[in-house]
Amino acid sequence: MKVSDRTHFVLRRLHSLTGVIPIGLFLLEHFFTNSRALQGGPAFDQAAADLARIPYVTLVEAVGIWIPILFHMVIGILIAAAGQSNVRRYGYPRNWQYLLQRVSGVVLVFYVAFHTFMTRFDPNYLNSPSAYAYVRDQVSHPWVFTFYVVGILSACWHFGNGLFGFAIHWGLATGKASQRQVARLSMAVFIVLSLVGLNALLAFTGHGFYPGWLTKPHAAGHATMVWRGGTR
Repeated sequence: MKVSDRTHFVLRRLHSLTGVIPIGLFLLEHFFTNSRALQGGPAFDQAAADLARIPYVTLVEAVGIWIPILFHMVIGILIAAAGQSNVRRYGYPRNWQYLLQRVSGVVLVFYVAFHTFMTRFDPNYLNSPSAYAYVRDQVSHPWVFTFYVVGILSACWHFGNGLFGFAIHWGLATGKASQRQVARLSMAVFIVLSLVGLNALLAFTGHGFYPGWLTKPHAAGHATMVWRGGTR
């Protein structure tokens, strides 16, 4: 089915917008919540319980998360199917970044489906007394842990590099100098978020890195801290 140029333009803009708001904001919140695992199982379980107690949480998730993700996913698949990569002919960085953006998007289709099933519909999760214990058990399997690493890196790249596309589509970076600055910012976002996401994942294995200087003194006595190999 062919669409008009105007419809295509609007869909591309909405696609880039939903990638930042609300999906990008949700990614940041998700990493923040998962990072509570650095403070131990009870802290993460409390954070998960607080989210579950949000009024109208199912409606909020449907309208604010799942519908935008579904829209972004469907439009992204159509864009990936129609796009062509020139990395074989022109090995420019932006061509490689374009290819990686499409590949990471495809990876995320499977990762989001897997992660959603494991944390929303798996009977073992629904009947588990501790969300932290459930995730810890899951990531103890090497293939699950590896898949989570790939998924986290794909999500961070897709969001970080997607900020560049967002700036282009919405006219925020029109000159070469501003585009170079946005490209650097995008890579910085990718690197920082990758470190945060992977560190949160390592927290479920007991190897998260959480130095004491990141915690205010008055809060140190209220949370268990994970330190490179266990809790204390």
